[in-house]
Amino acid sequence: MAFDSPRQMYPVNEKCAGCGVAITELPFQPTAGRPVYCTDCNRQYRDRRRGGGGGGGGMSRGPRQMYAVDLQCAGCGTAITELPFQPTGDRPVYCRTCLAAKRGSAMAA
Repeated sequence: MAFDSPRQMYPVNEKCAGCGVAITELPFQPTAGRPVYCTDCNRQYRDRRRGGGGGGGGMSRGPRQMYAVDLQCAGCGTAITELPFQPTGDRPVYCRTCLAAKRGSAMAA
């Protein structure tokens, strides 16, 4: 996204809620009662939320942990050998097809 004119900056007299550094200018007007962060603290916060990756583009969590199981789908009886969670035994486990159908019918209701 390109901007034809420089971004408007607002003069402020704030302190970073993360590190306490003085902030004298922001690209937005801060809302009373909400914390304001310096560029470095804001970047660290965003990186932590993304899983640590840094650079642009989206989530980079890496491969998902899978658990080896020996179960049968509660809907159709298909063998299930791997799940992205550890089942506890107190809830039914469904194969992908049955889970998608179950979610689809729940959304239609």
